[in-house]
Amino acid sequence: MRFSREPESNEAALSATIQENRAPGNDLTTAPASFVEKLVAAMPLEQKIGQMMMVGFEGSEPDAAITQAIQDRHVGGVILFSRNIITHEQVLELDRNLQQLAKDASQPASLMIAIDQEGGKTRRFTDIGPADSQPTIGALNTADAVSAAEGEAAGAARELKRLGINTNLAPVVDVSAGNGTVMDNRSYGVDAGAVAQIAAAAVYGYKDSGVICSPKHFPGHGSADGDSEALLPTVSSDEDTITSTDLVPFRAVIQVEAPMIMVAHLSVPALDVTGRPASMSPEMITNLLRGKMNFTGVVITDDMEMGAVAEQYEIGDAAVKAVAAGADIILVAHTALAQQEAYEALLNAVSSGSLPQSEIDKAVIRILEMKKQYGLLPA
Repeated sequence: MRFSREPESNEAALSATIQENRAPGNDLTTAPASFVEKLVAAMPLEQKIGQMMMVGFEGSEPDAAITQAIQDRHVGGVILFSRNIITHEQVLELDRNLQQLAKDASQPASLMIAIDQEGGKTRRFTDIGPADSQPTIGALNTADAVSAAEGEAAGAARELKRLGINTNLAPVVDVSAGNGTVMDNRSYGVDAGAVAQIAAAAVYGYKDSGVICSPKHFPGHGSADGDSEALLPTVSSDEDTITSTDLVPFRAVIQVEAPMIMVAHLSVPALDVTGRPASMSPEMITNLLRGKMNFTGVVITDDMEMGAVAEQYEIGDAAVKAVAAGADIILVAHTALAQQEAYEALLNAVSSGSLPQSEIDKAVIRILEMKKQYGLLPA
């Protein structure tokens, strides 16, 4: 696979302007070594927090809310839903306009423009693959399922890129419990080993076509007792079961270098006795996903406006807790006011010292390194 890289002249030009553009308080403890580290060292805090946000909006063209989010709050990611889609041509024009807003605002990188195009039940475009549902693919023998998953992911990625969409929040890698729980019709199946092979193949398909993918929903939603759209579900399995089942596909996608993983709003007492959501749990994000499982890519939360979060937390408090736990990107998919509150809460938390500036820098470096790999840096 080939990913575009910046020419040397971009790095040289940036290096020449670091000192005059450096924001107060942004000095790193050691001299930055890479192009991205130098870029982050020069960014004001407002831009850094913006890169850590992905937001949605209403309508088939940029409205005042998304324009303000991109230009005033510097958000680095946008998610599209069916509400934003009329035709392929309209989506392409929409995405061009969104990217132009970011360029006009002198954002340091192009926007991540994301969608949930899993296949089967969850498809924003009905005419873009994968057409088969995950259970349909998983029902094939493993070799055929692996081939189908990779081929359909690659085909979907090519079509999405053609429309200006560079990120797919897929594949679902949850292992189904097979007992009618919410993920049964979005999962590749009940066999953790087979799901792992199929999931890794799908990641290859997206990567080969140059689209950022995000396996989900860590640490595994398959046996949860409810839907996080409404309330905070619980996974009641013991740690051994979770390790030998739910985590197996995530280990596989980490091994094939998935660029991003989505963390769910799930209570998993076996992994965090507090019962707090995985999306706000340092035990599950920092200690398990990053520490024990050695994931070095970007961590994105599921939508922070889901009932699992909204019923228990103020959006700003939830965003701060998620970043403190190790999340890099906060997804706030619907409401402009909630997006603003999350952004301002993160900004205030860093300014007050509640969130360390050094951890923000690490998150933004991960985000921009990923954008760089997929041709989204420089803008």
